[in-house]
Amino acid sequence: MLTAMREQQIQDIERFLGEVQKFYHEGDLKKAIDLLEKGEPVIHAENFDEYLKIQFYLLYSEILVVSILMENKDFGLATEKLQICDKIILDNQSLESARLNIQYANAWNYKTISNPEEKIENLNIAIDYIVKAIEILEVVKNTKYLSMAYFYRGLFFERWNQFEEASIWYNNSYHLAKNTNNPIEMSFAGRHLGFLEMRNEELEEAEKFLVESLKLRDDAGFKIGIPFSILSLGDLHIRKKDYQKAMEFYKSGYEAALKIGIKMAQAIGSISIGRTFIRSEQFEKSVPYLEKGIEIAEEIGNQELVSLAKTTLETKSVG
Repeated sequence: MLTAMREQQIQDIERFLGEVQKFYHEGDLKKAIDLLEKGEPVIHAENFDEYLKIQFYLLYSEILVVSILMENKDFGLATEKLQICDKIILDNQSLESARLNIQYANAWNYKTISNPEEKIENLNIAIDYIVKAIEILEVVKNTKYLSMAYFYRGLFFERWNQFEEASIWYNNSYHLAKNTNNPIEMSFAGRHLGFLEMRNEELEEAEKFLVESLKLRDDAGFKIGIPFSILSLGDLHIRKKDYQKAMEFYKSGYEAALKIGIKMAQAIGSISIGRTFIRSEQFEKSVPYLEKGIEIAEEIGNQELVSLAKTTLETKSVG
């Protein structure tokens, strides 16, 4: 009887988490979080399997962590769910513990800051967590999450402007994901390899990575990432000084973000359109886009984007 009950629990929770994951990948974070809130009391029912409870809170934490960045959601709520999960993971060298460390790292990386010193402190905390995750994953040999952890290790090097080190970790992530058929993880690493190629003015190589990243996300149905990939191709064409093509990508990325409600990408898209108008010496056309970008960026608490747009308006230049 107990075995049959557990099998039913497994089927039910897998179906439920699959539905949540679908909303998450489609960019509907609100619906995903609403479902998780409604499902949480069930998880605490008597005799509910501890392993299944861990899977629930790992996904809940991941979506809340993403929403810190995308929607300026509360860091405290995300860490509250992470701490619940932490208490029920008994093996600190398990795959579940590694996944938890990845989400702790991202939470600290995305945490809203009030000063530059806080940014440095948060990033150092994030690095400690991702190093722990990598140490565990290299032992348990889970390629999906190891590729993800390698990517974030590279990202944190990039945050320090240590681009050679970032490239090493991005390449590790990219090739591991490619060789083990993990397209979403491959798309993250590839997109950032494209950014590094842009920095080095290797624009053809950059374009290959960015186009591939977009296709991987499209094929995998990872809609939440698609607007960012499209906007990255706009950045590439700015480097090429093809402002007409850049504008096409920025408008397309903005529309894709608007369609699924991703405010971070909306803000980036709107500001990028405005700045492209300025590059084309059309200041009056830039104003409504920059102002809209400021409005959205303020709503999600992204002061870097607010500052960029305001400076562009004040100076009537892209710096």
